[in-house]
Amino acid sequence: MGRSQPFLRSRTKLVISVFQGVECFWLSILPIPAGVRSKVIQLCRNFLWSGNCNSNKKPLVAWNEVTLPKSEGGLGIRNIKTWNKALLSKTLWDIHAKEDSLWVQLVHHIYVKSNTFWNYTAKHSDSPLIKQVIALRDEIIASEGSVDGAIQRVNQWTANDKIKSKLAYDYLRQKKSKLAWPKMVWHKFITPKHSFMLWLGLKERLLTKDKLQGFVEDQIYPMCRTETESVNHIFFQCRVGGQIWDQIKSWLGITRVMQTLKAATKWMIKEARGTGLQAKAKRISLACTVYHLWEARNQKLFEGKIESPEAIIRRIQIQVHRCINSLSQAQ
Repeated sequence: MGRSQPFLRSRTKLVISVFQGVECFWLSILPIPAGVRSKVIQLCRNFLWSGNCNSNKKPLVAWNEVTLPKSEGGLGIRNIKTWNKALLSKTLWDIHAKEDSLWVQLVHHIYVKSNTFWNYTAKHSDSPLIKQVIALRDEIIASEGSVDGAIQRVNQWTANDKIKSKLAYDYLRQKKSKLAWPKMVWHKFITPKHSFMLWLGLKERLLTKDKLQGFVEDQIYPMCRTETESVNHIFFQCRVGGQIWDQIKSWLGITRVMQTLKAATKWMIKEARGTGLQAKAKRISLACTVYHLWEARNQKLFEGKIESPEAIIRRIQIQVHRCINSLSQAQ
């Protein structure tokens, strides 16, 4: 229940930089079969949540959420199916613009012939690449409502007569409403593993005991042994967590009563604005406290180690001081 979560941030970067970097070559020239695509997703998902491509650890967040931009609550990992389409849009553009290449001339000679690319109807005997490009063309036409609208849309993705695949991807991908909290969670001055833990908490994906009813008999939070373990009990309602929060808030000069993680984050976004060190300290402290409370919970649950609230508070303060000192030196 959460032992490997601190390492997920670095795994996310590796999935984005390595796995999807390797994919780019193939995705730009081939329509990837569904079976291959599923296998690639499985490998990336396994590595993200367990550190091992061959380990089928249950993910805490669904892959379709993970592949959303950070501003929409995801991790910014690209959706492979949509990225394949975005990269194939380069081929679509080359055929549309009659790029001066032997391959494009061959496509027009064999397939398009006397038609225009935008009116060509795919045949059963056409190659998988041509079928995929035509399907992509039809998707854009359906979305825009007309051929002229589709052509105008594709033209908007170009710069210096080349398709910008990132613009195509943003158009083709699944979209959700932008959220207020990601900008705070993923800020550069917050320690990455703290950001990741806060992200899981705000998405209500930390594997607390209340989510394991039917699998775990003992539902009581191990730090206080009084109430059922839940995200809000761990971080705010437990006497141990409450004592730690009270001390951290007093240290930061915060008098606001906080009962839930979402409410605390919302307050921080509103009240801890600005670029001053005090505002940054408050935001750093929120993520840092969530991380260290979860870490103390795991140590008690998995190792039987008990850490006093004073020791946890001290570690949080030291971590915040280190972050602030690093910011001061960088300015």
